[in-house]
Amino acid sequence: MTHLARTRPPASGALVRRVVGTPAEVAATVALVRDSGRLLSMTRPQQLPDGHRVTVTIRFLNPRPIRAHRSRRGLAIAVPAVGVVAVTGYLAVQLVRAVIAVLPLIAGGALVLTVIAVLLRRSSGRCCPGLHCPGCHH
Repeated sequence: MTHLARTRPPASGALVRRVVGTPAEVAATVALVRDSGRLLSMTRPQQLPDGHRVTVTIRFLNPRPIRAHRSRRGLAIAVPAVGVVAVTGYLAVQLVRAVIAVLPLIAGGALVLTVIAVLLRRSSGRCCPGLHCPGCHH
C-alpha cells in the first residue's frame, strides 16, 4: 500500500510528499503524477530496511491552486451602509414613539387654543366683542 507522508510545503506553491510502498506502487504513483503534468522533481528510490518497500520524495504542483484573497471592498462598503440604515431606523422608531407619547398633549393644546379663539372672537352683533360682553351680557 502506497503511503504519502506530508512535509512542509515550500513557498513556491508546490507540494513535497514522500511516497512509501512496494516498488510497483511507488512507480504507479510517480507515473500518475508525471502523466498529470504536475511532477517537478523526485529523488531516487531508496530501499527501506524491511527489504520489500521503497521510498521516494516527489515535488509536484498543487492540484488545487491557492485561491487569491477576495476583494473586501464590497464588505468595506456594506458594513457601514448597514450600520447607517440600522441607526436611521432606530432614530425613526424613537421619533414615532416620542410623537405618540406627546400626541395627547398636542391634542389638548389644540383644544385649549380653539376654546380661547371661540371666547375671544368678535361676534357680528352691534357692540358685542364676544362672550361675556359687559354691554349685552352674552
